[in-house]
Amino acid sequence: MGTASILDSLKDLSIQQYKTDVGFRTLVESVDENLYIIPKYQRKYRWSKEQVVALVESLICGLPIPPIYTCRNESNQLEILDGQQRVMSLFFYYIGYYLNKRKNNSINFSEISVEEGRFRDILFKKSELEELHISMQGADGTPVNVDYATLPIELKRRLDFTTITVIEIKVDNEKKKSEVLRQIFANLNRGGSLLSEQEQRNGIYACPFYDMLQDMNRNNEKWRNIWGRQDAQEKDMEVLLRLCALRRYASVKRTLIGFEFVIDGYNSSYVKLLDRFSEEVMSYEDKKIREYQKSLLAFFDLFQVNSKQSSKVALLESFYIVSEKLDVKRPITSEIYNQILASDTYKSYARQGTIKLKSMNERWKTVYEIWAGANR
Repeated sequence: MGTASILDSLKDLSIQQYKTDVGFRTLVESVDENLYIIPKYQRKYRWSKEQVVALVESLICGLPIPPIYTCRNESNQLEILDGQQRVMSLFFYYIGYYLNKRKNNSINFSEISVEEGRFRDILFKKSELEELHISMQGADGTPVNVDYATLPIELKRRLDFTTITVIEIKVDNEKKKSEVLRQIFANLNRGGSLLSEQEQRNGIYACPFYDMLQDMNRNNEKWRNIWGRQDAQEKDMEVLLRLCALRRYASVKRTLIGFEFVIDGYNSSYVKLLDRFSEEVMSYEDKKIREYQKSLLAFFDLFQVNSKQSSKVALLESFYIVSEKLDVKRPITSEIYNQILASDTYKSYARQGTIKLKSMNERWKTVYEIWAGANR
Protein backbone atom coordinates (compact mmCIF):
# COMPACT_ATOMS: atom_id res chain seq x y z
CA MET A 1 0.00 0.00 0.00
CA GLY A 2 1.46 3.37 -1.06
CA THR A 3 1.81 6.43 1.17
CA ALA A 4 -1.16 8.18 -0.46
CA SER A 5 -3.35 5.09 0.03
CA ILE A 6 -2.32 4.84 3.68
CA LEU A 7 -3.13 8.50 4.30
CA ASP A 8 -6.51 8.10 2.60
CA SER A 9 -7.33 5.11 4.79
CA LEU A 10 -6.56 7.14 7.93
CA LYS A 11 -9.07 9.91 7.15
CA ASP A 12 -11.81 10.22 9.78
CA LEU A 13 -10.09 7.49 11.77
CA SER A 14 -8.80 7.32 15.33
CA ILE A 15 -6.30 4.60 16.27
CA GLN A 16 -5.38 4.37 19.93
CA GLN A 17 -2.98 2.17 21.87
CA TYR A 18 -3.54 1.06 25.45
CA LYS A 19 -0.53 -0.33 27.26
CA THR A 20 -0.90 -2.80 30.14
CA ASP A 21 1.80 -4.64 32.07
CA VAL A 22 0.44 -8.14 32.65
CA GLY A 23 1.95 -10.61 35.10
CA PHE A 24 3.31 -13.87 33.67
CA ARG A 25 0.78 -16.06 35.47
CA THR A 26 -2.14 -13.79 34.61
CA LEU A 27 -1.13 -13.89 30.95
CA VAL A 28 -0.79 -17.68 30.63
CA GLU A 29 -3.95 -18.39 32.64
CA SER A 30 -5.82 -15.94 30.41
CA VAL A 31 -4.61 -17.96 27.41
CA ASP A 32 -5.90 -21.12 29.11
CA GLU A 33 -9.31 -19.47 29.52
CA ASN A 34 -9.40 -18.29 25.88
CA LEU A 35 -9.23 -14.61 26.84
CA TYR A 36 -6.23 -14.32 24.52
CA ILE A 37 -6.72 -16.12 21.24
CA ILE A 38 -4.87 -16.75 18.00
CA PRO A 39 -6.83 -15.39 14.99
CA LYS A 40 -7.13 -17.58 11.90
CA TYR A 41 -4.85 -15.36 9.81
CA GLN A 42 -1.90 -16.04 12.11
CA ARG A 43 0.87 -18.38 11.05
CA LYS A 44 1.48 -21.74 12.69
CA TYR A 45 3.48 -22.07 15.88
CA ARG A 46 6.90 -23.45 15.04
CA TRP A 47 9.45 -22.22 17.60
CA SER A 48 12.19 -24.71 18.40
CA LYS A 49 12.76 -25.94 21.93
CA GLU A 50 15.97 -23.88 22.02
CA GLN A 51 13.97 -20.72 21.33
CA VAL A 52 11.53 -21.59 24.11
CA VAL A 53 14.40 -22.15 26.54
CA ALA A 54 16.01 -18.82 25.60
CA LEU A 55 12.72 -16.99 26.22
CA VAL A 56 12.23 -18.68 29.60
CA GLU A 57 15.78 -17.77 30.61
CA SER A 58 15.05 -14.14 29.73
CA LEU A 59 11.87 -14.25 31.83
CA ILE A 60 13.62 -15.76 34.86
CA CYS A 61 16.57 -13.36 34.62
CA GLY A 62 14.27 -10.36 34.34
CA LEU A 63 15.41 -9.44 30.83
CA PRO A 64 12.94 -7.47 28.69
CA ILE A 65 10.53 -9.38 26.46
CA PRO A 66 9.11 -7.57 23.40
CA PRO A 67 5.50 -6.33 23.74
CA ILE A 68 2.50 -8.36 22.66
CA TYR A 69 0.17 -6.51 20.25
CA THR A 70 -3.53 -7.32 20.41
CA CYS A 71 -6.97 -6.12 19.34
CA ARG A 72 -10.31 -6.85 21.02
CA ASN A 73 -12.89 -8.81 19.03
CA GLU A 74 -16.70 -8.87 19.26
CA SER A 75 -16.54 -11.63 21.88
CA ASN A 76 -14.39 -9.42 24.12
CA GLN A 77 -11.33 -11.61 23.55
CA LEU A 78 -7.89 -10.22 22.73
CA GLU A 79 -6.67 -11.45 19.34
CA ILE A 80 -2.88 -11.59 19.16
CA LEU A 81 -1.63 -9.53 16.23
CA ASP A 82 2.05 -9.95 17.04
CA GLY A 83 3.70 -12.14 19.68
CA GLN A 84 2.02 -15.51 19.17
CA GLN A 85 5.30 -17.44 19.31
CA ARG A 86 6.32 -15.76 22.59
CA VAL A 87 2.93 -16.10 24.28
CA MET A 88 2.49 -19.75 23.37
CA SER A 89 6.08 -20.57 24.36
CA LEU A 90 5.41 -19.10 27.81
CA PHE A 91 2.22 -21.16 27.96
CA PHE A 92 4.15 -24.34 27.15
CA TYR A 93 6.58 -23.52 29.95
CA TYR A 94 3.69 -22.95 32.36
CA ILE A 95 2.02 -26.32 31.66
CA GLY A 96 5.35 -28.18 31.42
CA TYR A 97 4.75 -29.68 27.99
CA TYR A 98 5.95 -28.96 24.47
CA LEU A 99 5.32 -30.22 20.93
CA ASN A 100 6.59 -33.69 20.15
CA LYS A 101 8.67 -32.59 17.15
CA ARG A 102 8.87 -36.15 15.84
CA LYS A 103 5.12 -35.97 15.22
CA ASN A 104 4.41 -32.22 15.04
CA ASN A 105 6.68 -29.82 13.15
CA SER A 106 4.20 -27.05 13.80
CA ILE A 107 0.69 -26.47 15.08
CA ASN A 108 -2.13 -24.14 14.11
CA PHE A 109 -3.35 -22.72 17.41
CA SER A 110 -6.15 -20.78 15.73
CA GLU A 111 -7.98 -24.07 15.19
CA ILE A 112 -7.86 -24.79 18.93
CA SER A 113 -8.56 -21.51 20.67
CA VAL A 114 -11.95 -20.98 19.01
CA GLU A 115 -13.43 -24.04 20.69
CA GLU A 116 -15.08 -24.13 24.09
CA GLY A 117 -13.30 -25.47 27.14
CA ARG A 118 -9.86 -24.89 28.61
CA PHE A 119 -7.17 -24.36 26.04
CA ARG A 120 -4.78 -26.91 27.53
CA ASP A 121 -7.40 -29.67 27.59
CA ILE A 122 -8.17 -29.23 23.90
CA LEU A 123 -4.46 -28.90 23.13
CA PHE A 124 -3.73 -32.28 24.73
CA LYS A 125 -6.56 -33.89 22.76
CA LYS A 126 -5.48 -32.49 19.39
CA SER A 127 -1.68 -32.53 19.61
CA GLU A 128 1.15 -34.88 20.42
CA LEU A 129 2.97 -33.31 23.37
CA GLU A 130 5.95 -34.34 25.45
CA GLU A 131 7.24 -33.18 28.82
CA LEU A 132 9.27 -29.98 28.80
CA HIS A 133 12.19 -29.72 31.21
CA ILE A 134 14.44 -26.66 31.37
CA SER A 135 17.74 -26.22 33.21
CA MET A 136 19.91 -23.16 33.76
CA GLN A 137 23.50 -22.94 34.87
CA GLY A 138 23.82 -22.39 38.62
CA ALA A 139 26.36 -20.22 40.45
CA ASP A 140 28.73 -23.18 40.76
CA GLY A 141 28.41 -24.07 37.09
CA THR A 142 26.13 -27.07 37.58
CA PRO A 143 22.73 -27.27 35.84
CA VAL A 144 19.70 -26.30 37.94
CA ASN A 145 16.20 -27.41 37.01
CA VAL A 146 13.86 -24.42 36.54
CA ASP A 147 10.64 -26.18 35.52
CA TYR A 148 7.74 -23.97 36.58
CA ALA A 149 6.01 -26.73 38.53
CA THR A 150 9.09 -27.41 40.69
CA LEU A 151 10.31 -23.86 41.32
CA PRO A 152 10.76 -22.82 44.97
CA ILE A 153 7.70 -20.86 46.06
CA GLU A 154 9.62 -17.57 46.43
CA LEU A 155 10.98 -17.77 42.89
CA LYS A 156 7.63 -18.90 41.53
CA ARG A 157 5.87 -15.91 43.09
CA ARG A 158 8.48 -13.53 41.71
CA LEU A 159 8.04 -15.08 38.30
CA ASP A 160 4.25 -14.93 38.52
CA PHE A 161 4.42 -11.16 38.98
CA THR A 162 7.08 -10.57 36.32
CA THR A 163 5.31 -8.43 33.74
CA ILE A 164 5.02 -8.63 29.98
CA THR A 165 3.74 -5.56 28.15
CA VAL A 166 0.49 -6.05 26.26
CA ILE A 167 -0.59 -3.30 23.87
CA GLU A 168 -4.24 -3.26 22.82
CA ILE A 169 -4.96 -1.43 19.57
CA LYS A 170 -8.38 0.17 19.21
CA VAL A 171 -9.85 1.48 15.95
CA ASP A 172 -12.95 3.64 16.27
CA ASN A 173 -14.25 3.03 12.74
CA GLU A 174 -15.79 -0.45 12.51
CA LYS A 175 -16.02 -0.33 8.70
CA LYS A 176 -12.29 0.29 8.37
CA LYS A 177 -11.20 -1.76 11.36
CA SER A 178 -10.31 -4.94 9.44
CA GLU A 179 -8.37 -3.00 6.81
CA VAL A 180 -6.41 -1.07 9.44
CA LEU A 181 -5.63 -4.18 11.48
CA ARG A 182 -4.35 -5.95 8.36
CA GLN A 183 -2.04 -3.02 7.70
CA ILE A 184 -0.84 -3.05 11.31
CA PHE A 185 -0.22 -6.80 11.10
CA ALA A 186 1.79 -6.26 7.91
CA ASN A 187 3.86 -3.46 9.42
CA LEU A 188 4.59 -5.43 12.58
CA ASN A 189 5.65 -8.55 10.71
CA ARG A 190 7.27 -7.41 7.47
CA GLY A 191 10.41 -6.30 9.25
CA GLY A 192 10.96 -9.70 10.82
CA SER A 193 12.79 -12.59 9.22
CA LEU A 194 10.69 -15.40 10.67
CA LEU A 195 7.54 -14.84 8.63
CA SER A 196 7.43 -16.21 5.11
CA GLU A 197 5.81 -14.13 2.37
CA GLN A 198 2.74 -16.37 2.45
CA GLU A 199 2.40 -16.20 6.22
CA GLN A 200 2.33 -12.42 5.88
CA ARG A 201 -0.33 -12.65 3.17
CA ASN A 202 -2.46 -14.90 5.36
CA GLY A 203 -2.66 -12.07 7.88
CA ILE A 204 -2.86 -9.13 5.53
CA TYR A 205 -5.47 -10.54 3.14
CA ALA A 206 -7.75 -12.49 5.47
CA CYS A 207 -11.02 -12.93 3.53
CA PRO A 208 -13.46 -15.67 2.36
CA PHE A 209 -11.26 -16.56 -0.63
CA TYR A 210 -8.31 -17.17 1.68
CA ASP A 211 -10.57 -19.15 4.02
CA MET A 212 -11.43 -21.44 1.10
CA LEU A 213 -7.76 -21.98 0.17
CA GLN A 214 -6.69 -22.56 3.76
CA ASP A 215 -9.44 -25.09 4.34
CA MET A 216 -8.45 -26.86 1.13
CA ASN A 217 -4.78 -26.81 2.08
CA ARG A 218 -5.40 -28.28 5.52
CA ASN A 219 -8.24 -30.70 4.90
CA ASN A 220 -8.42 -31.83 1.27
CA GLU A 221 -7.09 -35.38 1.20
CA LYS A 222 -6.33 -35.38 -2.52
CA TRP A 223 -4.26 -32.22 -2.23
CA ARG A 224 -2.39 -33.61 0.76
CA ASN A 225 -1.61 -36.76 -1.26
CA ILE A 226 -0.31 -34.59 -4.09
CA TRP A 227 1.81 -32.28 -1.95
CA GLY A 228 2.64 -34.36 1.11
CA ARG A 229 2.92 -33.04 4.67
CA GLN A 230 1.77 -29.53 5.47
CA ASP A 231 4.56 -27.00 5.18
CA ALA A 232 5.32 -25.04 8.34
CA GLN A 233 5.93 -21.86 6.34
CA GLU A 234 2.81 -22.22 4.18
CA LYS A 235 4.63 -23.04 0.94
CA ASP A 236 1.79 -25.40 0.01
CA MET A 237 -0.75 -22.64 0.58
CA GLU A 238 1.34 -20.33 -1.61
CA VAL A 239 1.31 -22.91 -4.42
CA LEU A 240 -2.49 -23.04 -4.34
CA LEU A 241 -2.61 -19.24 -4.46
CA ARG A 242 -0.10 -19.27 -7.32
CA LEU A 243 -2.27 -21.63 -9.37
CA CYS A 244 -5.30 -19.42 -8.82
CA ALA A 245 -3.35 -16.29 -9.78
CA LEU A 246 -2.26 -17.95 -13.03
CA ARG A 247 -5.84 -18.94 -13.74
CA ARG A 248 -6.77 -15.27 -13.36
CA TYR A 249 -3.95 -13.58 -15.29
CA ALA A 250 -2.53 -16.13 -17.76
CA SER A 251 -3.91 -16.57 -21.27
CA VAL A 252 -2.97 -18.17 -24.60
CA LYS A 253 -2.02 -15.97 -27.53
CA ARG A 254 -2.14 -17.52 -30.99
CA THR A 255 0.85 -16.80 -33.27
CA LEU A 256 1.76 -17.58 -36.88
CA ILE A 257 3.83 -20.58 -35.76
CA GLY A 258 1.62 -21.81 -32.95
CA PHE A 259 0.89 -20.17 -29.62
CA GLU A 260 2.50 -18.62 -26.57
CA PHE A 261 1.42 -17.95 -23.00
CA VAL A 262 1.12 -14.43 -21.66
CA ILE A 263 0.55 -13.27 -18.07
CA ASP A 264 -1.18 -9.94 -17.62
CA GLY A 265 0.98 -7.47 -15.70
CA TYR A 266 3.71 -10.02 -14.93
CA ASN A 267 7.27 -8.71 -14.55
CA SER A 268 9.18 -11.78 -13.36
CA SER A 269 8.05 -11.31 -9.76
CA TYR A 270 5.70 -13.87 -8.29
CA VAL A 271 5.65 -11.90 -5.03
CA LYS A 272 4.10 -8.89 -6.76
CA LEU A 273 1.74 -11.08 -8.79
CA LEU A 274 0.46 -12.90 -5.71
CA ASP A 275 0.11 -9.67 -3.73
CA ARG A 276 -1.87 -8.10 -6.60
CA PHE A 277 -4.11 -11.15 -6.86
CA SER A 278 -4.60 -11.21 -3.08
CA GLU A 279 -5.74 -7.59 -3.14
CA GLU A 280 -8.25 -8.50 -5.84
CA VAL A 281 -9.73 -11.56 -4.13
CA MET A 282 -10.59 -9.50 -1.05
CA SER A 283 -13.74 -8.45 -2.92
CA TYR A 284 -14.62 -11.85 -4.43
CA GLU A 285 -18.14 -13.08 -3.74
CA ASP A 286 -19.17 -16.69 -3.08
CA LYS A 287 -19.93 -17.55 -6.71
CA LYS A 288 -16.49 -16.45 -7.87
CA ILE A 289 -14.78 -18.27 -5.01
CA ARG A 290 -16.60 -21.50 -5.86
CA GLU A 291 -15.36 -21.26 -9.47
CA TYR A 292 -11.74 -21.34 -8.28
CA GLN A 293 -12.50 -24.08 -5.79
CA LYS A 294 -14.14 -26.22 -8.49
CA SER A 295 -11.19 -25.68 -10.83
CA LEU A 296 -8.64 -26.82 -8.23
CA LEU A 297 -10.67 -29.86 -7.18
CA ALA A 298 -11.04 -30.96 -10.82
CA PHE A 299 -7.28 -30.58 -11.25
CA PHE A 300 -6.57 -32.74 -8.17
CA ASP A 301 -8.73 -35.52 -9.64
CA LEU A 302 -6.30 -35.89 -12.55
CA PHE A 303 -3.37 -37.00 -10.38
CA GLN A 304 -2.22 -40.60 -10.24
CA VAL A 305 1.26 -39.97 -8.80
CA ASN A 306 2.72 -39.76 -5.31
CA SER A 307 3.84 -36.63 -3.49
CA LYS A 308 7.56 -37.26 -4.09
CA GLN A 309 6.87 -36.60 -7.75
CA SER A 310 3.95 -34.19 -7.71
CA SER A 311 5.29 -31.67 -5.18
CA LYS A 312 7.64 -30.20 -7.80
CA VAL A 313 6.19 -26.68 -7.93
CA ALA A 314 7.21 -25.74 -11.47
CA LEU A 315 5.75 -28.95 -12.86
CA LEU A 316 2.56 -28.64 -10.82
CA GLU A 317 2.15 -25.15 -12.20
CA SER A 318 2.80 -26.38 -15.74
CA PHE A 319 0.14 -29.08 -15.54
CA TYR A 320 -2.41 -26.68 -14.11
CA ILE A 321 -1.93 -23.93 -16.69
CA VAL A 322 -2.08 -26.45 -19.56
CA SER A 323 -5.20 -28.02 -18.07
CA GLU A 324 -6.91 -24.65 -17.57
CA LYS A 325 -5.88 -22.79 -20.71
CA LEU A 326 -5.58 -25.62 -23.25
CA ASP A 327 -8.25 -27.90 -21.77
CA VAL A 328 -6.08 -30.99 -21.38
CA LYS A 329 -7.80 -33.35 -18.93
CA ARG A 330 -5.85 -36.60 -19.33
CA PRO A 331 -4.80 -38.45 -16.16
CA ILE A 332 -1.43 -37.36 -14.79
CA THR A 333 0.48 -40.61 -14.42
CA SER A 334 3.99 -41.48 -13.27
CA GLU A 335 4.86 -42.33 -16.86
CA ILE A 336 3.95 -38.83 -18.04
CA TYR A 337 5.76 -37.26 -15.10
CA ASN A 338 8.95 -39.17 -15.79
CA GLN A 339 8.75 -38.45 -19.52
CA ILE A 340 8.51 -34.71 -18.86
CA LEU A 341 11.30 -34.70 -16.28
CA ALA A 342 13.54 -36.60 -18.71
CA SER A 343 12.87 -34.11 -21.51
CA ASP A 344 16.01 -32.14 -22.42
CA THR A 345 13.89 -29.09 -23.25
CA TYR A 346 12.07 -29.17 -19.92
CA LYS A 347 15.29 -29.71 -17.95
CA SER A 348 17.01 -26.88 -19.80
CA TYR A 349 14.29 -24.34 -19.05
CA ALA A 350 13.79 -25.58 -15.50
CA ARG A 351 17.41 -24.56 -14.85
CA GLN A 352 17.14 -21.16 -16.54
CA GLY A 353 15.20 -19.27 -13.89
CA THR A 354 11.80 -20.70 -13.04
CA ILE A 355 10.10 -17.27 -12.86
CA LYS A 356 11.19 -15.90 -16.25
CA LEU A 357 8.26 -15.82 -18.65
CA LYS A 358 10.30 -17.30 -21.51
CA SER A 359 11.33 -20.25 -19.35
CA MET A 360 7.77 -20.69 -18.14
CA ASN A 361 6.52 -20.67 -21.74
CA GLU A 362 8.93 -23.38 -22.82
CA ARG A 363 8.15 -25.56 -19.82
CA TRP A 364 4.41 -25.21 -20.33
CA LYS A 365 4.68 -25.96 -24.05
CA THR A 366 6.78 -29.05 -23.33
CA VAL A 367 4.22 -30.30 -20.83
CA TYR A 368 1.45 -29.69 -23.35
CA GLU A 369 3.25 -31.60 -26.11
CA ILE A 370 3.94 -34.62 -23.92
CA TRP A 371 0.75 -34.63 -21.87
CA ALA A 372 -1.66 -33.97 -24.71
CA GLY A 373 0.27 -36.24 -27.08
CA ALA A 374 0.74 -33.38 -29.55
CA ASN A 375 4.16 -34.73 -30.53
CA ARG A 376 2.88 -38.14 -31.53
